[in-house]
Amino acid sequence: MNIFRLIFDNLRRGVVSQRLPHQHQCTSDEYRGLIRNDAERCIGCAACCYACPTGAIEVVRSGDNYSWSYDPGKCTFCACCIARCKPNTLTMESKLPPLYSRQGDLRQVLNMVRKRPARPAVAAAPTPAPTPTAATTQGSNPPPAAAQ
Repeated sequence: MNIFRLIFDNLRRGVVSQRLPHQHQCTSDEYRGLIRNDAERCIGCAACCYACPTGAIEVVRSGDNYSWSYDPGKCTFCACCIARCKPNTLTMESKLPPLYSRQGDLRQVLNMVRKRPARPAVAAAPTPAPTPTAATTQGSNPPPAAAQ
């Protein structure tokens, strides 16, 4: 087929795509949308950061403070981070993300204080009285004499 004929046919057919913004609804209940983090329950373990294959999630620690950031422009929506999150603070939205015009407009940054897991208090066990040893008791045998 001639390339000029193909171009002419496409131009004659006209516009076939939808103009933005159009109203598009998700077609599946299993749609994977943007990642959301519940900052109140997040403990700052950074397991989601290590599980993310594209580096869309970054965790930067500074003492007990940390910054959790998510860039949807890098995300492949594979849900590896959600499967790895032990406190189950990450979720995926079931709706389409909003339209944006510049890269980084949907980026989320959460600055939080790291929550350390509470450890149960251990009851102090009474220490037993020291038992006398042969070296500390009176009447102990004198040390062996050096060989002459």
